[in-house]
Amino acid sequence: MKILFEIKESLASILDQLLHSDFWITEVEEVNDDKKIVTIRDFAYPQEAVAEVTKEGIVLKTAWSKYTYRLFEKNGSCWCEYIGAYRGLLEQKLLPVITPKENLLDQEVSSSLFGNTQKTLREYAMDNLKLKRFRQQTFGDIGFSTSDHPKQVYDAFIKEDYIPDEKK
Repeated sequence: MKILFEIKESLASILDQLLHSDFWITEVEEVNDDKKIVTIRDFAYPQEAVAEVTKEGIVLKTAWSKYTYRLFEKNGSCWCEYIGAYRGLLEQKLLPVITPKENLLDQEVSSSLFGNTQKTLREYAMDNLKLKRFRQQTFGDIGFSTSDHPKQVYDAFIKEDYIPDEKK
């Protein structure tokens, strides 16, 4: 799934979060004057994410799932392009605060499930739920891979008017 949405934070704010957090260990590698690699690692778990910071923006990739958040500025606004699984959108533990400006459910999604057509995240979520229920009814527990990610689905995030809790 691929979704593009405007966010409230600035690139400077995102970079500051990456470099100075109480939630992870930060390692910075200066590649050259125009590029640095920032690796963030969880204190308690063997998790990490890697951010490539350039003058064009920040590309953050999760290590395990390989979800990608590309953050960039366009016309004075900050945008996020997410490429990854529906259930992983903004649910990563090693992620700076990213706050959508608009209701994500109204944003268009590109997905191999749709072919060349575009649907909103709301439609994608409904289709995903129908597919999940079909798999459960048809196959029961054996219809799911033991490696499905995540083990717990955070569907609360797709509810109307849901405001995510601040990261603790």
